[in-house]
Amino acid sequence: MLVTLVALLCNGQVCLEKVVTNSEQSSISMMDCAVHAQFGIAEWLQNGPYREWRVQSYKCVLGKYIPKNQA
Repeated sequence: MLVTLVALLCNGQVCLEKVVTNSEQSSISMMDCAVHAQFGIAEWLQNGPYREWRVQSYKCVLGKYIPKNQA
């Protein structure tokens, strides 16, 4: 079962949904996602181009997820 971790990131008035990882990339399960999502997002933010952005929310989604700003 494919699981996708999605974060809503904001910088001022601009907010974007970003796929942090999915189970094809990191073998996460829905339980792993629910329990460790905050740690995974913090690590992803620290090592990526969105360091200055804040996390507004996040969700674990079953299946492939296309962020709303990319649909």
